[in-house]
Amino acid sequence: MGIVVIGAGIVGAAIADALSARGADVTVLDMRSPGRGASQASAGALVPYIEAHEDTPLLALGTRSLAMYDAFVERIVSRTGLGIEYARSGSLDVALNDSDVAALRASKAWLDARSVRSEWLEGAAIAAFEPAVTQAASCGFFVSDHGFVGVSSLVKALVQSARLSGATFEAPVEAVAVTPQRDRVDVKAGDRSYVADDVVIAAGTWSKRVRVAGIDGPPVRPIRGQLLHLRWPGPGRPSRIVWSSRCYTVPWSDGSLLVGATVEDVGFDESSTVAGVRELTTAVAELLPGASTAPIEAVRVGLRPASPDGLPIIGRLARAPRVMLATGHYRNGVLLAPLTAQVVATSLLDGIVDPALELTSPARFRAASSDA
Repeated sequence: MGIVVIGAGIVGAAIADALSARGADVTVLDMRSPGRGASQASAGALVPYIEAHEDTPLLALGTRSLAMYDAFVERIVSRTGLGIEYARSGSLDVALNDSDVAALRASKAWLDARSVRSEWLEGAAIAAFEPAVTQAASCGFFVSDHGFVGVSSLVKALVQSARLSGATFEAPVEAVAVTPQRDRVDVKAGDRSYVADDVVIAAGTWSKRVRVAGIDGPPVRPIRGQLLHLRWPGPGRPSRIVWSSRCYTVPWSDGSLLVGATVEDVGFDESSTVAGVRELTTAVAELLPGASTAPIEAVRVGLRPASPDGLPIIGRLARAPRVMLATGHYRNGVLLAPLTAQVVATSLLDGIVDPALELTSPARFRAASSDA
């Protein structure tokens, strides 16, 4: 029968590839097409020491997944022959006001205490290190381990790699009902029916719309993020990720610059807005003055799946152990894709409960769910 994966964003595609590479019979269902949800609106920043602070579970997951990324990308490129935009050129986080300075000093002290490689820069040293940054930046720190990946190219390569191993992708197909049986799982998607040994729900923000019989959907809610795709005007484009408290920027090798990203709790509204674009253009011009004359090539919008505690929801459902969730990654789906794929594959194929699943288990929400 095999495994049905519901969702073909970065997380679903990585899971499908990991499972099929080990010989599983995988069918992937997506309501749009691979990578057309939140993944297409991601800048691909791989920055766990910025996204997660102090000794949190999210930091543990993020740093572990980041350590997997070189081999993860190398394997997919080697297998498919497809190019993937990927660089470990580090990130520069800068302060533009007094509150930023205090926050950055605290972050630098915390990194130093844990022997994380970073470099503190002040005044003219910032301009020498990254000339595109505004002269108003008083200080900052550089983390060399950080990097970025082209999400669209990565999803395309993951899908191709999974297909080479025999996986089937079907879209547009919206899975609407999952019914666990004693020895199988039945999946209903429109007028189509599927029978599987196991099902993985990796539909991001839409995971809650996949109804598992007798069980409440996962507690994820959509958080809209708007992302600008700029064409940098001439020389002097930043050579690495540059971050401030108001926006972040990711340079691509084709001369463009991604600027993200808004955080908007507006339900399932995927509209781009004047307010969102103004927020980002104002912030990037403040951070990188050269961006003021940059043409806007596109505005991308995605709905990030946020969980109540900010951690992803990965693991088997207690009352339906043949159904596994892999959702709720919020802003870190791209960063956590290699780790998520690995722990899901080892759980389904080997019966091994990775320690990461103790942090991400759906059971932590059982008090507010019927999945007790």
